Amino acid sequence: MIIYKGRRITLDVSNVILPNGHEMKVEKVIFPRAVAVLPIYGNNVILIKQYRPAIGKYIIEIPAGVVGDDERVEDALVRELREEVGAEINYYEKLFEGFTSPGYSTEYLFIYYANVKDLGEPKPEPHEVINKLIIGIGEAYDMLRKGEINDVKTALALTLYLNLKGRV
Repeated sequence: MIIYKGRRITLDVSNVILPNGHEMKVEKVIFPRAVAVLPIYGNNVILIKQYRPAIGKYIIEIPAGVVGDDERVEDALVRELREEVGAEINYYEKLFEGFTSPGYSTEYLFIYYANVKDLGEPKPEPHEVINKLIIGIGEAYDMLRKGEINDVKTALALTLYLNLKGRV
């Protein structure tokens, strides 16, 4: 049964029969597909410092956003990079796809890296409070190891990218 439907999420609370025959009340956050992108700009990465009202503070992360119902993931990737960091890209590659928190959410996330060819001004949405950060790849990894980057999608993207390139 739908308990709440908002701008981004729907909350469903339903009784389900598990494969072992037991019945359970399941509280499920229904969330659309999402994409996150690690922008590579020469020997640098472009991260964002974004205010996240749900946690009440700024967090350093990679650009990300919801994929529209009829939108291709790759089109959402390009759109988010333009909006959040003002980047135009010439190449992208998928690093990972999967559920973010399958214990309570349907969110399915695609993580890519992209090579940035041109960098302009971001055009964030009115509800986005974002500062663009351009830092060395090694420095970003050091920030991750020191706990200065504590966003899971960003940690996964950085680690997978560095592993792919043989740097970790």
